Amino acid sequence: MKLFSVRALPALAVTTLLAAAPVFAHAADTPAPVSKGGEQAEAGSKTATLTDTDLSGYVGGVHPAELGGLLNYCNQGSYVDYDDSFKVLQSYNKKTNAVPDGQEGNMYYARGTAGQLQVNGKTYSIATSSIPVRQKTCKAVLERAKAAL
Repeated sequence: MKLFSVRALPALAVTTLLAAAPVFAHAADTPAPVSKGGEQAEAGSKTATLTDTDLSGYVGGVHPAELGGLLNYCNQGSYVDYDDSFKVLQSYNKKTNAVPDGQEGNMYYARGTAGQLQVNGKTYSIATSSIPVRQKTCKAVLERAKAAL
């Protein structure tokens, strides 16, 4: 039994390194974060920067399930009134089947719940926006969901 564990350890180490290789390669290709003014921040910057880019205008172009996920993100983050938005979220998800029963999940809903929206092939993040932008975008999300009901 001891012989097996000695052989398994190097194999496990190699497997772990191979599994992490794409992550390391991707990290090298990832651009530096964008600062508040829109210019590239210093590579290796240790502080997160927020953007003031208004994302509320993009809400009309997202997938219906993504809108449900965004409303979930806004609700969980308290960027909209909970009592109002939770009822809308439940009704909207039921109407659009954004969270279908018996499935592994919906990638659009998951992306929205992560605070991201995709429009015209570009992904934007509410999470990297300033608080006033998050609130404005979440208000637009809630209004669009209400209008769809």
